[in-house]
Parts: sequence; C-alpha cells; structure tokens
Amino acid sequence: MDRSEYAIAAERVARLKTDFDVTVLADWGDDVSVGDTTWKAGTWSLAELERLRDSLSLLADAMNGNDRFKSNLGSVTVKKASIGSHGGEAWRGQVTFSANASFTPWTVVHEFAHIWDEYNGWELSRRLEKFTGGFTSPLLSWMRKFFRLADLNGFVRADEPGKRGRKPGCNRSGYFYGDKPSGSDWNFNRVEDFAESVAMYVGWERNNALSDHARKRISRYLKSNGEKDDLFGTLDNWADYAKFFYPEAGDYTKTKRWRFVEGLMKEISEIPFSDISLD
Repeated sequence: MDRSEYAIAAERVARLKTDFDVTVLADWGDDVSVGDTTWKAGTWSLAELERLRDSLSLLADAMNGNDRFKSNLGSVTVKKASIGSHGGEAWRGQVTFSANASFTPWTVVHEFAHIWDEYNGWELSRRLEKFTGGFTSPLLSWMRKFFRLADLNGFVRADEPGKRGRKPGCNRSGYFYGDKPSGSDWNFNRVEDFAESVAMYVGWERNNALSDHARKRISRYLKSNGEKDDLFGTLDNWADYAKFFYPEAGDYTKTKRWRFVEGLMKEISEIPFSDISLD
C-alpha cells in the first residue's frame, strides 16, 4: 500500500465495517517506532480490500442482504499473517489471510462460512452432516485404514494418485460424508464440508467471481485417470472418483448439499431479524 492510497484504503475499510461489521486490521500506515516517521507499506493492496468487499457482497446477497449477514456472523476481524501453506484460516471471530499470497473470492466466502458456522455453535455443519446422511467415526475410519480399504498410503495420505484420502471415512477426522460433495481430501471434515458447500452454493451457475472455480470442481470428474485438474494442477484418478463426487447430469443443484444451503438461506431470510435462531 502506497502512502498516496491511504485515504482510499481508509474509505474502503470504513465501508467494510459499515456494510458487514468487518474490521480490517491495517498493517500499513506511518511508522514512528524508529523516531522518524516512515511509511509502512504492509501486505494489503487496494485491490484486495475491494475484492474482500465484493466477495462478502456475494455471500450477503445469498443471505438476502447485509443485515442478515451481520445478524448471522456477528462482528468479524480480518488480518493478514504468515499461516504456512494455508490460504486462509477462521477462528474465534477472526479471519486470517496469508500474507505471502493474495486471497481469492472463493477463500473469502469459504472462511466467512466457517465464521457463520462458529457463530452458531458449529451447529450448521452438524446439521449438514445429518441432512446429507454422513457421520463421523474415528473407530470405523481406523478399521477401514487397517484393513487397507482406504485410498491412502497405509494410515496416511501420499502425494500421488489414489492416495489422498478422498473416499468417505478415509480422512484424518474419520468423516464419512454422505451424498456427493464437490470434493474431499485428507483434511476433509463436516466443518470443511459446510464451508465448501456454502462457497459452491454462492458460485454455482451464478456468473460471479466464484462460478469458474465451482464449475471446475465438478468438471474435473469428467477427466480420465492420470490427468491434472484445472484448479490446482493435481494429477489424480478422477474417473474412479466420479461416483463419489459427480452429481446427476453434472448439476450441483441436484445434490443434498445444494438443497441444505438453499434451505438455510431461506430459513434466515424469512424469519424476522429479532427472531432468528438456528439452534
């Protein structure tokens, strides 16, 4: 961030607070720690502040407005920091984006979906797990791994085709997802499932900044085994995994996850603000 952009940045930060009750922790500005005043550029850019607002607008629109957004997520703090290989993290009302790379609209919606879930006592992801026919069982997952029924390298994932733990119960949490999510891997659980389901709902066939990502999450299962996907360049056995993830006629709206999030959006939209309760 250049000093000349300070006023514009301040205005965008103020709009985020007003529109979404989101507070951006600025890491740019005057630095007087060494005696003389110097400008600290920080890690944010004006484009990222605008991307953050545009992405939150997509989620808020799906919720039927900014007031619904604020009622269901509460006050949220956003910052950038070094978080390893993660693009974003969400915990205790705070979203952290990687300071080492720019974030995407998909990451924004995904992380704020976590905040939505957290603000409601993680009940939303539990409801999705139940609605889609899934369950979590570390013991059953261990047995599947022990008897070599998992798509893993023994008990752990390997960075090679057919070894990333994409099948039900083959992840680290013992999450046996139901129906057909848009994807799964070693780190998949009901909380990640909910966040990805919300992002898929916001992006699927809506011609917005998430739509291309959403389409590619589904279309990769039309690829042959051994091909790379168009999202991450990951080589995997996509044809073999299609039965777990590819929805009827390639239409994500036919999945239980779409129906769940659609129902959730209607649920919070049709109830007066003062009466909203998702417990």
